[in-house]
Amino acid sequence: MNKTVFYPLLILLLTTVGSVWGQIVVKVTNGQIFVNDPMHRPKEKDFQGVTDSLDRNLVQHPNDTTSLFYRALLYVQFNTFVFNPDLSTNSNATNKLLQAKKMADKADSLKMQNFGLKVLRAQICKELTNRYAPIETWRFNAQQMADRKKRYDYYKMLANNYYDELARLDKRNAYDYSRMKVK
Repeated sequence: MNKTVFYPLLILLLTTVGSVWGQIVVKVTNGQIFVNDPMHRPKEKDFQGVTDSLDRNLVQHPNDTTSLFYRALLYVQFNTFVFNPDLSTNSNATNKLLQAKKMADKADSLKMQNFGLKVLRAQICKELTNRYAPIETWRFNAQQMADRKKRYDYYKMLANNYYDELARLDKRNAYDYSRMKVK
C-alpha cells in the first residue's frame, strides 16, 4: 500500500477509535436502560471524568437536555437497589435517585425527544419504589412508615404509568415493559 494513503488512513482510524471510546454506550434491553453492559455495574471511578464534565456543563448550561439525560442515567446506574441496598430515608443513594428524577423531569419539560429518556424516567421511579418499599419496618416508626407508604404509592403509580406509555409507544417490546411494572 502506498505510504501517502496508509498513514492518513491510520491516523483517521486511530482518531475515530479514540473519539468513539470516550462516548457513553447506552442500551435499552428488556425494558431497562443501561450504560455499557447490563450484566455489570459501571464503576463510578471509571466515569469520574465524564461525571465531572457533565456537572461542569450543567453549571454553565443548566438547560442542556443531553447533559441532564446522561447525568441522570449515571446517577441511576451507580445507585440501583441491587448494587446499593441501603433503605434509610436519608441515604445518599436515595438522594441521588431523587436528583436523577429532577434532572430527567427537567429534560422532559424542555421537550427532549428521546425514547431512552422515557425508559429512564420509568426506571428511576421503579428504583424509588424499591427505596420506599414496606420492608425492614423495624427500622422506622409509625410516622416514617406512613410517609414511606405514601411515597411508595406515588412512585409506583408514576412508574406504572410510564411503563404503560412505553408499551403503547413500543408495541414490539410491550411484554418487557409490562413485566417491569411495579406489582
